[in-house]
Amino acid sequence: MIKDKNYSTKQRILDVATDLFAQYGFKEVSMRRIAAEVGIKASSLYKHYENKEDILESIFDVFREKLSQTEPSIPEFTSPMEYFTMAYEQFMQVMWEPTILKISKIITNEQTHSKVAREFLIEEMTIKPVQATKYVLDIMQEKGMIDVSDTQVFAEEYCAYIVYLYFEQNILNSAPNIDFIDKKMKQHNEFIVRCIQKEG
Repeated sequence: MIKDKNYSTKQRILDVATDLFAQYGFKEVSMRRIAAEVGIKASSLYKHYENKEDILESIFDVFREKLSQTEPSIPEFTSPMEYFTMAYEQFMQVMWEPTILKISKIITNEQTHSKVAREFLIEEMTIKPVQATKYVLDIMQEKGMIDVSDTQVFAEEYCAYIVYLYFEQNILNSAPNIDFIDKKMKQHNEFIVRCIQKEG
């Protein structure tokens, strides 16, 4: 019973901190303010998290968990277009949840100020996606589905546009335009498949 209560409090802290960091910025929000918004004493907050950086890491853990849910089962595709369509649909289902959009805003806003945010952006949104895409392209190449001389280059090309679109929608826009993203990603997938698919 106590465990459930502690978990609930810890989750409330994360939810409140996510809202505050997204709205006001990590630097501008104090532990005392988070505690007040949660409705607990500051001393109670430190029972769950050592400091703000600890909270931020836990927020990013939520994002990591969601990202892991966007990876389709690798063997379950019969063509490049089927894979990229399936991967994008799973990505869309997860990444436009309200909490994830708030965390995306935190990542975007804090990357120049926070080493934690910067390392997260580099690792989770650039390095890992390229590695995962290359892995899938290598499987396609082994199965004779695609005609690609360098899967690393194509993986980088594929992910580079997604990173560009992410920044365009999260920096230049007050809120992501989901219809626009959907349209552009479908065009991007079609373009990539035309470039890599084996003829005949």
